[in-house]
Amino acid sequence: MNTRHASLAASGAARLVRQIVSGWRTQAIHAAVQLGFPDHLAGKPLSPGELAAATDCSPGATARLLRALCVLGVCREGADGRFRLTRAGRLLCVDGGGEGCSLRPLVAWWGGPLWPLWAELAYSVRTGESARERLMGDKHYRHLDRDAALADTFHGAMRAMTALIADEVVAWPGWRETATAVDVGGGHGQLLLAVLAAHTHVHGTVFDTATAQAGALAQIDDAGLAGRAGFVAGDFFDALPAGADCYVLKSILHNWDDDACAAILANCRRAAPGHARLLIVERLRPARLHECVADEGVARTDLNMLAGLGGCERTLEQYAAMLDGAGFAVAGCWRTGFEFSLVEARRRD
Repeated sequence: MNTRHASLAASGAARLVRQIVSGWRTQAIHAAVQLGFPDHLAGKPLSPGELAAATDCSPGATARLLRALCVLGVCREGADGRFRLTRAGRLLCVDGGGEGCSLRPLVAWWGGPLWPLWAELAYSVRTGESARERLMGDKHYRHLDRDAALADTFHGAMRAMTALIADEVVAWPGWRETATAVDVGGGHGQLLLAVLAAHTHVHGTVFDTATAQAGALAQIDDAGLAGRAGFVAGDFFDALPAGADCYVLKSILHNWDDDACAAILANCRRAAPGHARLLIVERLRPARLHECVADEGVARTDLNMLAGLGGCERTLEQYAAMLDGAGFAVAGCWRTGFEFSLVEARRRD
């Protein structure tokens, strides 16, 4: 092998090694959040010894984790040996550190309940079946009904992801012609509440299972929007609240196989009046994936859906065909700055 080919092979191997061992990143951040490091560092810079004393940890091990967090952009070490949070690191605080919605629940979800599923990915690829069902006996969300703390973690993780694109959903031009909206599977209602805060003529309903009700009502009250927002408990496989101008489905259809999606969209069709629109917020899979940040997000969640729920990420053409089968047609598509796209659909009457 000549020098040039050897160099290319070495760089390719080094890049692949970084991918192979990248799971350390998730667990380093997860450990920091579990131990409360970000919230202690939010007040003032601390030395490893000071932080260890505050969190009842080993001083030497604390220093090692802090150095790793510097590599990950969570904190920085000063010339005095003390560590301070970066602006991004403040997002790991309980209150988001004044930088926006806290990402702590997302860390707790990925570093905790999701972690064992990834170890079973080969099973899902071999069989096409959900690893969650193999491990827990349920590939859908019924396990949240049995564990309130787990349900809170899940809904918190969904809030964190929603916060990254809420402003761009709010900017969708269709809100100008919308008086009533239903957030289908809307969890704690963060997306709908962002819309209502920006568009004061809109009234909305969060529609989800009863596990989300208390959290949604608390969010509605905290936002001061009880007069324009409400919660309805139900199952989108049974029926949806009827008569709204817009039905929002964010990160819903990718959870399910084609037959289940057809059932959800059929219920949207039954509930939606002739003028109504669907606003589908999902990651759109390109026909071919490449080595880039955008495609990495699609690949990650596509495999997450395989192992967890049995769903998948789809192309715009696949969504168009699915919508066509339910009596809708794609009327527009907008790409957000973070992984997701907005697909507007209208009834084909």
